[in-house]
Amino acid sequence: MPVVRKLVIFAAVDGLILQPHSGRQAGYHESSALQIDYRTRNVSVAGEKRLAEDSDGLESYGLIGLLPVASYSFLISISQRTQVAQIHGKPVYAVTDVALIPLSSRAEATHAIAQAREHLEDTDYSEEEDEEANVGSLPGSPTREVAVQSPLHTRSQSTSGGIAEDVIGKKVPFGRFAASWLSRKALGLSASGLSVDGSEDSDNDRLERRNERKEDKEKEILEEETDIPAEGGLPSVELLPKLLRYTRLLFASNNFFFAHEYDLTRQIGVFDSSRSPLPLHKAVDPVYFWNRHLMSPFIDAGAHGFVLPLIQGFVGQREFTVAAKPKEEGKPVEGEILGENEAQPAADALKRNFLLTLISRRSVKRPGLRYLRRGVDDDGNTANFVETEQILSDPGWDTCRDIYSFLQIRGSIPLYFSQSPYAFKPVPTLYHPAETNQIAFDRHFRTLGRRYGRIQAVSLVDKSGGELKIGEQYEKYAEALNASGGIEGSPLGLVWFDFHHECRGMKFENVRRLVDGLGDTLDQFGYTVISDNAISQSQTGIVRTNCMDCLDRTGVAQCAFGGWALEQALGRAGLAIDLHNDPSTQWFNTIWADNGDAISKQYSSTAALKGDYTRTRKRNYRGALNDFALTLSRYYNNLVNDYFSQACIDYLLGNVSTRVFGEFAAEMQSADPGISVQKLRQNAIETSCKIVIDDQAEDFLGGWTMLTPREPSTLRSLPFEEAVLLLTDAAVYSCRFDWNTDKVLSFERIDLRHIAHITYGTYITSILTDRQTDEADNVGLLLLYREGDAHALRVNTRSLQSSASLPPPPSTTANFDWDISSWLKNGGNKNQRFLAFKALPLATSVLPGAASSRHPRRPTVRQRDFVRSICEEIERAMRACQEPPHAEGPSVIDEADIISLAEAKKRTGYFEHLVYDIKKMVWA
Repeated sequence: MPVVRKLVIFAAVDGLILQPHSGRQAGYHESSALQIDYRTRNVSVAGEKRLAEDSDGLESYGLIGLLPVASYSFLISISQRTQVAQIHGKPVYAVTDVALIPLSSRAEATHAIAQAREHLEDTDYSEEEDEEANVGSLPGSPTREVAVQSPLHTRSQSTSGGIAEDVIGKKVPFGRFAASWLSRKALGLSASGLSVDGSEDSDNDRLERRNERKEDKEKEILEEETDIPAEGGLPSVELLPKLLRYTRLLFASNNFFFAHEYDLTRQIGVFDSSRSPLPLHKAVDPVYFWNRHLMSPFIDAGAHGFVLPLIQGFVGQREFTVAAKPKEEGKPVEGEILGENEAQPAADALKRNFLLTLISRRSVKRPGLRYLRRGVDDDGNTANFVETEQILSDPGWDTCRDIYSFLQIRGSIPLYFSQSPYAFKPVPTLYHPAETNQIAFDRHFRTLGRRYGRIQAVSLVDKSGGELKIGEQYEKYAEALNASGGIEGSPLGLVWFDFHHECRGMKFENVRRLVDGLGDTLDQFGYTVISDNAISQSQTGIVRTNCMDCLDRTGVAQCAFGGWALEQALGRAGLAIDLHNDPSTQWFNTIWADNGDAISKQYSSTAALKGDYTRTRKRNYRGALNDFALTLSRYYNNLVNDYFSQACIDYLLGNVSTRVFGEFAAEMQSADPGISVQKLRQNAIETSCKIVIDDQAEDFLGGWTMLTPREPSTLRSLPFEEAVLLLTDAAVYSCRFDWNTDKVLSFERIDLRHIAHITYGTYITSILTDRQTDEADNVGLLLLYREGDAHALRVNTRSLQSSASLPPPPSTTANFDWDISSWLKNGGNKNQRFLAFKALPLATSVLPGAASSRHPRRPTVRQRDFVRSICEEIERAMRACQEPPHAEGPSVIDEADIISLAEAKKRTGYFEHLVYDIKKMVWA
């Protein structure tokens, strides 16, 4: 079934109608139209009586999908595109603008469609103009580089005023910041400062002036309606304006590409989707299908023709001419690439036209932003994994001439590590035991082996400073993998090329040493050759390159490997050229620099560093100063923008539920869905058991991870820390745990015979968000105890010995028959000791389908029942250790509020509100 190339969206009585444009597309008829119900959001076939003329709706070049948030849903459609390449005569497009249409009612949908149509008319932009502007990409056109806009540059501003008014109309509480987010300019993309060279075309200049004239009036309307109380107060609804803004920013950033008749997710020649009976979305590689989750309602409804797969990454194309001098006897043919302004070759010279296509595909596995997604996850997926394909062909894709394809990949170091975004040069911190790292490391490379064959890893990290340790660990785990049999019997190759040392003095041309050193390996791997529409030679291995970010150094190295592949392919065609020294080949560096900028902006929000060398093969101090400015910009984004952006990416890909926005509202950050938190906590319990329970006679009964105040014997000393609570048949252990190094920092041992009372109940420590004030989800327990000789507090000094602190003997006059409610109400008694624990949220934002099947999942229980069960376990152990054991007797467990909601409100001062408001203003 073909994919709908153009459709019309209009609002009917019961729902949105999606109709193939004019009903004249091949393979489609009136019954192919779809309806999305306003109430249920279900996708179904629309009746013929519901169809309308094209003029009644909004023309769209395809759908990105359906975005549901709480009780709201928005249809995301492609309103503008630009052609960036053609492969076998089939056009490839970049998404340059999108429209978000609310599904709350017909009136709101009609309003949004009308504004979107008005906006398109204001842009003075049409598909015909777009195709004329990109005529250089078509077969037989003059030698010309395809015009590809900056990856974060959009042609147009948003016209989502209807969407904004819909959100406000649903009584969502915002203020002036929200009004700014919801303005036409904010929901769209201000082009200023986002292009690579700072320049903008005249269309954007005119468009920005038009929108600025409308913006002030829209702000006034929005600000007048922002004081209406909220419905429900869901964090996902409160953050909806920012989510909509980011969704537009993401999909209208020239980073997403599609083709109706060509599979962009796979290497050329491997699979011809146009000849397959399968719908395109079933034929594509799911690793690079970025809108799969948003398209799921259409897939489930069987509307295969409306499902348009998108890839994120880069697509660029350049046609060039090689002039070869007549061959002299005994010498190879010399080739010279002619630029647009080069003089014409001699009449007896041989001219050959070629087309170079560059496609980068970002993986949907472990997606996200720089410091928030590092290293490997539990399934062996690495952050910033990108497959890049370089294709050399005839401009007209003549089947009589060979097509050459060369693949290479980049990806984060496949180990569990993290880096703090608060430092300019953060030192990587490794975590998890060696066994856990080795499993993930092996899983990553064996998956690559099944996909690509032999693997040659190239590490560009420093052999000194903070990067030394992780580089050494990379070598260590690679050696262990090879010692265990390698990848399907083939060893993993690893070369450690200290980029900064080898290229010191800004001599980045020295990266050629790396390529030359791997010459034999590259020759063995080869490249794919397609002759007469059949693969005559296959690439048998792949180079995997990484630095710390897999951006700047990696981009320079991959450009060098791509140059080797182009020289080899042209050499096979009988032409010998010098890409390194010939100034006429600078366009090759430019297309690779554009690719590097695109990948960098998708991972770090700025263009790539060292871009001046990649483009010009020269490095000077002006480029160094530009890199410093980009570094500062990255630092700002790491601290301010990336946290919410990461939550949005995880949500749009279907890895997390709307709970992620509740987590973000409370913590200003979200969990990593690729890392099993339950697995981390179970490892912490096992590690703590091995370290703190030194008496072999003690039997381990249970362990839990819970929150505890920073200061002992306090109820609310912020911030709370995640600790490990252990129970044996003799004692209770409270362990402070370092989650980065998997070490116990300190522990406190309480003999069961000294526990006097156990209380569980509401334990509210903050009232800043709705989630933190929910009495059902904020439950804790309190262990009151007498100090005795068996009580010990031990602190890990990270030396050969630990320091031990024993409290004084217990008082013989101590009386523990007090009124627990009065004791808690009065803030406790400083003469008594206690341990306070608060249960972690049982529900998680990670969706079951996103988490690995290996990840243990906690069963769904009520928070209060979970805490009470822990108290009962401790009480049973207390009775069993008595002499003689007592199965019955008065219970030591009492249910009472530890900190009630009313008490929490009294304890929360203005300073806490101020700090939270500042954090929310910065991060949310």
